[in-house]
Amino acid sequence: MNGLRKYGFALSGIWLFIQACAPSPATTSSRTTTSNYNEYSEDLTAARPVYTPPRREVVVTTSAPPVTRSAEIPRKASAPPAPAEALHINKRLDALLDTIAQQNRRVRYAPGYRVQIYVGNERAAADAAKLEVYKQFPELSAYTSYQQPTYRLKVGDFMRKMDAERYFARLKTLFAGAQMQPDKVDVRRSILIK
Repeated sequence: MNGLRKYGFALSGIWLFIQACAPSPATTSSRTTTSNYNEYSEDLTAARPVYTPPRREVVVTTSAPPVTRSAEIPRKASAPPAPAEALHINKRLDALLDTIAQQNRRVRYAPGYRVQIYVGNERAAADAAKLEVYKQFPELSAYTSYQQPTYRLKVGDFMRKMDAERYFARLKTLFAGAQMQPDKVDVRRSILIK
């Protein structure tokens, strides 16, 4: 009997241990309602700013001509300048524009680009290349320089690199040794190049 008691006591101990470890009905229901982490949702309406569209101007019609009034910003009514004052401002502006135009007329040279098409020791070859450029591109000016013993022939007065590159591609087909170089260019002649 003593063994049966021990056996029963051991069984009741195991049963108590299993009951203590088993989840209670309250915790079982909370475990079944665990959140799915892939489906996140939260109410953020309290933290979001509220946008109110701007108010439109209201047109009030009366027996007088229509007047527009802004509902948000009150504007001060300012009288237009008197005709004599407006003429005074125009005269000052004209004088200022004239001085700027005179200063711009004095500028003769500006940084730009030219295409060097010939470098060599023969003057006849430089003149032949110059003649060929005048035939193919009459709008371009040619500039020959001589620094003993070398002749250099540069063409064009390009203010923008984009224009120089466009002509450079066409000149490269005629003159294999053509190079585009930065140089001081004549402003008046650069305006004539299209």
